[in-house]
Amino acid sequence: MKQIILAVVLTVFAGAAGADRITSMNRAERCAYETRLQVLAAYYFGKGTPRAEVKIHWHGDETQYEIDFVNHALDVGYERIRLEHEAGRKDTPLEVLGDRIYETCMQGSES
Repeated sequence: MKQIILAVVLTVFAGAAGADRITSMNRAERCAYETRLQVLAAYYFGKGTPRAEVKIHWHGDETQYEIDFVNHALDVGYERIRLEHEAGRKDTPLEVLGDRIYETCMQGSES
């Protein structure tokens, strides 16, 4: 199930071969995508799956930037949920966490 979820997330942005789908997204799209990936990382973390064991289904047409973006978002998601747990917020619903991630991204500076 987890692999299917990640495959669906990655497929949402499948476009023309070789196109960099991340840089062509507007801020809201990029923040939504990053939020989905980070919430997915929190889901895996909650199930006890180490980050190194999260399998990513690549389609073969991703740019290096896209691969780095996905891996970075998953790494940040794991770190974010670890900090939530350390702060005593182990029961934070994924929806609440997702809202926080999205709002933070939308308020951040353009990168």
